[in-house]
Amino acid sequence: MRTLLLLLPVALLAAPFEGKVVSVDTAAETARLLADDGKATDARVGPGDLAVGWSGRRVRGDLIESSGQLRLERVFPAEPESLRRMAEVSDALRRDTVERGRLVTRGVGDAAPAWMLWDQAGSLVASADLRGKPVVINFIFTRCKAATMCPASSAAMAALAKALREAGLAGKVHLASVSFDPAYDSPGILRSYADAMGLDLAQHRLLTGDARQIKDLMAQCGIQTIQADGTIVHNAATLLVSPEGRIVARIEGPRFDPADILPLLRRELGDGR
Repeated sequence: MRTLLLLLPVALLAAPFEGKVVSVDTAAETARLLADDGKATDARVGPGDLAVGWSGRRVRGDLIESSGQLRLERVFPAEPESLRRMAEVSDALRRDTVERGRLVTRGVGDAAPAWMLWDQAGSLVASADLRGKPVVINFIFTRCKAATMCPASSAAMAALAKALREAGLAGKVHLASVSFDPAYDSPGILRSYADAMGLDLAQHRLLTGDARQIKDLMAQCGIQTIQADGTIVHNAATLLVSPEGRIVARIEGPRFDPADILPLLRRELGDGR
C-alpha cells in the first residue's frame, strides 16, 4: 500500500513595517529595525537589500514571519522629503498626461517626459539629473519569465554597456531601465536583478517608485501592459534621449544591436567617428 505524503505550505504572516533601519549586519544577513511605534526587532534581509545597506535610512516594507523567523521584504525608502518630491513630479506628469488626451505618446523630436524615481541604491534620481549626456532608456520588470522580452532587453542593455566601454564612451552615456512592476520591484530587488543579468551599475540605473508616475511615464513613452495569466503582458521599446532631453530615436521591440545605437550616440556626443 502506497503512502501518500502531503506537503502543506508553511503559513506566512505578513505585517507592514515603517520606521528606521538602525544597522545592518552583512555577515548575519540581518537588519536591526526600529518601528515608528518604538518597537525594535531584528529581521533577515535579502542580498539585494544587503547591498543597498539602508543603515540610518527610514524605510517601509513587509515583515514576513515564517517558521518563527522574521524577514523584511519589498523595502522602499520612506523619507518624507523624498516622498514629497516624487509626489510633486507624479502630480505634474499626471496633469500633463490628462492634458495630452488621446495624443499622449511622445514621439521622436518631442521633449522626453520628466520623472523622479529611486534607483537600485535607493537614491532619488530625476530625469533632469541625467541632462548633459545621452540617455538610453527602456522598460522592464524583474519577474518577467519570457526569455524573448525583459531578459532579452536587459541583455541588450548589458551588451550596449560593454560596447560603450570598448568604444571609450563609458561614463559619457546614461543607461536607464524603468520597472513597470513597482509594487514588487524594490531597489533591493532591482539590485539583485542587475547582478543576475550582469548589468554595469557604473553606467546603468534601474528605476522604481510611485506607481502613478510610472503608469503615466509608460503611457507617454508608448509602453502598454495588461495583466494576463498571472503575469504582465507588454510591448517593448528602447528610447534614445538627447543630452538636452529630446527623444531622438525609438527602437521597437525588446532587442537591439549596439552597433546600430553607437552611431546615434556618437552623433549626440558630437563625435564624428
